Amino acid sequence: MADSKGPVLTKDTSFPAWSSDAKAFLKSKDVYTWCHTSAPSPPNMEHSVTIDKCAGLLWGMLSKEVQPLVRQHEDNPKAMWEALGTLFAPKKAGARFNAYRTLTSIRLREGESLLSLTGHVSTAMRFFTESRPDGFDLAKADEELQAVVLLMALPDEDYYVLKAPFEQSKTDLSVTSIEEAYANHQAFRTAHQEGDTSQINPLSGLAMATSSPPSSSAMAATPP
Repeated sequence: MADSKGPVLTKDTSFPAWSSDAKAFLKSKDVYTWCHTSAPSPPNMEHSVTIDKCAGLLWGMLSKEVQPLVRQHEDNPKAMWEALGTLFAPKKAGARFNAYRTLTSIRLREGESLLSLTGHVSTAMRFFTESRPDGFDLAKADEELQAVVLLMALPDEDYYVLKAPFEQSKTDLSVTSIEEAYANHQAFRTAHQEGDTSQINPLSGLAMATSSPPSSSAMAATPP
């Protein structure tokens, strides 16, 4: 799409990269302020014109598959921008867990320049920072980092089972939550071997139902 219409967001687009480009584009049109500022009440004619312009430009940067997801906000650029962030960069533990994995799996590809590698790291880091909720402090970051390392250090058969609930959960990722999920999983596996799952915590059943250890070919294709 032409530069005059700005970068286009699709379901396959890197949202952190798109949001940075979209922000720059809207700033160049002097309307970005309405993506994070509520319209005054009552709005004057000048504000109404620029708000409509911002909404139109932002809407035009969404692909046909993305537009229906935020159609209820098409006249409100602030609500539309926030809804896109919620949809494509959710501030929950699962999003940060995936961002941790992406950061730690980046490697220099054959023939790739250091500049290109730096760009990949920068994009992944931006996705990680944008997944942090308000009030996410250093202590919380330290706790989550320990939990991620603990989870990724587990044997494959445990890792692939336990990670699934945390990828979908809005609950904080913590060492305690990993320990509890691991204990539930072990109890479920023991009871399953004995043919009795009636007394098992439902959370372990959820973990088992949500994900199962992949085949060897799938494991080989998945970053550690």
